[in-house]
Amino acid sequence: MLKKGFEDSFKEEKSTHLFHEFMDAKRYPQGKFKEQFLTYLQHKYISTNLSLIAVTDDSALEWVTGHRATFFPSLPIVYSGINQVTPEILAKKNMTGVFENRNLAQTVFDIKRMTGKEQLIVISDSSITGKINLNKIRAINKDPKAPKHIYEVIDLNEIDIATTLTPYSKNIPILVIGQLINPNQRNELIRWSESSSLLAKHTTRPIFTIAKVTLNNGATGAHELDGIQHAMQTSQLIKKILNGTEASLLQPILQAQSIWVLDVGKLEEIGINLALTPTPKVLINQKTSFYKKYKTYVWLTITAFSTALCIIILMAEIIRRTKQNQKILNINQQRYKDLAQAGANVFWETNQLGELCYISGNTTLFFNLSQQKMLNHTFESLLKNNNNIEFPWENYKVATEKKNKIKNLIIKIKLSSKDLKILMLVAKPTFDQNSNFSGYRGIIKDITQQHQLSERVVYQASYDQLTGLINRQTFNEKLKAYLSNKQNNQAPRFLCILDLDRFKLVNDSAGHLVGDAMLCEVATLIKQSITNKDLLARLGGDEFALLVNDSTLEQAQLTCEKIISTIRSYKFIWNERIFDSGISIGMVPITYGLNATELLSKADLACYKAKELGRGRVYITDHGNNSLYNEALQIGYIANISQAITNNQFFLVKQQIAPLSSSISEQAHYEILIRFKALDNKLIPPDLFIPAAEKNGLITLIDQWVVSTLLARYREFFPDNNTLVSINLSGISLSNEAFVQHIIKLIKKSDINAKNICFEITETAAISQITKVQNFIREMKVLGIKFAIDDFGSGASTYEYLKNLPADYLKIDGSLIKNIERSQVDQQIVKSINEIAHMMGMQTIAEFVENEQINQILETIGVNYVQGYHIGKPCPCDEK
Repeated sequence: MLKKGFEDSFKEEKSTHLFHEFMDAKRYPQGKFKEQFLTYLQHKYISTNLSLIAVTDDSALEWVTGHRATFFPSLPIVYSGINQVTPEILAKKNMTGVFENRNLAQTVFDIKRMTGKEQLIVISDSSITGKINLNKIRAINKDPKAPKHIYEVIDLNEIDIATTLTPYSKNIPILVIGQLINPNQRNELIRWSESSSLLAKHTTRPIFTIAKVTLNNGATGAHELDGIQHAMQTSQLIKKILNGTEASLLQPILQAQSIWVLDVGKLEEIGINLALTPTPKVLINQKTSFYKKYKTYVWLTITAFSTALCIIILMAEIIRRTKQNQKILNINQQRYKDLAQAGANVFWETNQLGELCYISGNTTLFFNLSQQKMLNHTFESLLKNNNNIEFPWENYKVATEKKNKIKNLIIKIKLSSKDLKILMLVAKPTFDQNSNFSGYRGIIKDITQQHQLSERVVYQASYDQLTGLINRQTFNEKLKAYLSNKQNNQAPRFLCILDLDRFKLVNDSAGHLVGDAMLCEVATLIKQSITNKDLLARLGGDEFALLVNDSTLEQAQLTCEKIISTIRSYKFIWNERIFDSGISIGMVPITYGLNATELLSKADLACYKAKELGRGRVYITDHGNNSLYNEALQIGYIANISQAITNNQFFLVKQQIAPLSSSISEQAHYEILIRFKALDNKLIPPDLFIPAAEKNGLITLIDQWVVSTLLARYREFFPDNNTLVSINLSGISLSNEAFVQHIIKLIKKSDINAKNICFEITETAAISQITKVQNFIREMKVLGIKFAIDDFGSGASTYEYLKNLPADYLKIDGSLIKNIERSQVDQQIVKSINEIAHMMGMQTIAEFVENEQINQILETIGVNYVQGYHIGKPCPCDEK
């Protein structure tokens, strides 16, 4: 269908040549086949000057982008048939296209509505498309519009159809979103039509699919994407690129449309009412009525009768109209003039010399001339010497000399009241019966209100209504225009993001009206601190953007320091209350390696860094600043934590905590750690996402997932059901009452022995949230939960707080352990901590035990447990 759609779209494009190649990655997914296919393409098109690559389906797109550097590095790519909208595809440069993105959720909802069943069997395959389709259905598992029970069958082969479907009730409908596999042909995918026929042979259940070819092959209905329309949408994008538009400037089309095609005979067999079927739809195999069966003969009879009747009526009408022609002509003339006068303030006609031969309307109001005085004169002789009238004579003259239409000429008239009237003149040439030019007929319309409204809309679209500065959109446009002008290479410029410090206090304590008044004064102070060459904008809230022009780095820095000093000394007074303020600035030099969005992002990060370093300062960076790059990377990893959890990108690992003495209980003990896998399957170290999650308040979601997952899968991870597991909790999570209550509820619901659970709380978190931590520990201790104080010795350790925390274990920070073999001081500190912990009834655990020498020193000191790479590296929890 896609191939036909492409060919139909380019049928009239004689200069465009299409080359079709079929990779068939679903049936032959092996790497060897793909390598052979690449070699084939390179040899076939080595002498062909290609303009563009069009790619269909997820597998093909993945393969093409993977070999882009070697085969077609500079060619734009237009994709179609892509099942899932992802940020990675949208971010790729020199690419656009149309996503297939089937609305499978609606497919499931429609099946439930038609069948009334709360159960559904979904059959899919392991192809990329199959997995994407299946994930879309999994996403609606708990939606009330979906069936309560959805059973998944993946990679069903033709031999096992009967045995696989037997356990399910015979009236459960089936939705086929993938193809069956043939075990006799290396698990090759079976065609959709054959897959449907095989299913229908082994079951009487209603079968619904997403491929129209399954109809008349056992399927009851198919919710299929319109492939031809899909290809035509893709072709429109291709044509724009071939005509010179950059692919990156064309927005992808994100949602495809599907239509139901339903077999009426099948619907009747399983008792589905046509009134319950969705729309839009196409019905097939309906019972033929008498009319449809003999439609041709019926219409021949009706046509013959109608033709005879029409001839009689036509002759009567001709006679009647002949008598009324003059009357109708007179009425139409009057209607025409009435309509013209209703649609304009002035209606006029000229002869072939340009002299007014007809004019109506209030000419005195606009031109201070009566209709009578204007007749037999040209517009030029009447208006050209009037200083109060601005008329576009050049445009008027060009149009009339060429006898073209006069389109939307704007006339501006200054009235005696000093008001300004805006008029629009529109006209078209008229010709006599012999096609000889006879003059112009046109209107003059008062558009003053529309013009003022248009100017107001343009102003509001470009300027901030509060401060009068240009707004974010206008600033972005000016920045992009500057970057596109290569002549600006010689003039150094710097982009700054400015953000007020403590502005929220003003809004919260005095109200937003007071805050708005303060913003106006701050905007004025900033404008007074910059030159006329600089460009200042308000981006929104208390955030401003500044483009410093024609300045060295030192001059730009001085400008920023001047702004900071001015705002720091500024006092905002409101009803005898005085508010102090400050401003933080992030500055980045403009270079041509970055686009406007990237520059704004880096300037924004630099401003954030200025606030982090103490506020009231300027932080200068460039495109090579690794510190800002790492922060941006961290923010990127934690930006979609909820989606990462849904996509199963987090997983748990365990690290052994071993006893040093044989007298200690031999119960297995592990610390549970979290790992994160990016969408490209790259493992992200915890220090790249945990700090960012804590800083941005997202660590609670991670803590909640860790606890929930471990409790749900404890027996799977530890079949002996008697392993002690230590779980880290953030201080931020412990300060969240809703989180604490949720954890308590999970523990109480779980059937795991509470004595096998130990929560680890860092020393810093325990001290900063001492009261909440104490309450939490007490409540958990009642249930039998153990506790450990983690990283003791890493911060401002105090035994006073330790005395008030009823913990079971004290974990000595690795910074004191890793150099213990070379540092007597570290040995004595560890010895002291160990003795105090034992005195308080706690057992000690030493972290970062990397070799046997450290292990022996700790055993001599009397530490109870050790943990580190010498004992065991972290490994997946589901690894036996």
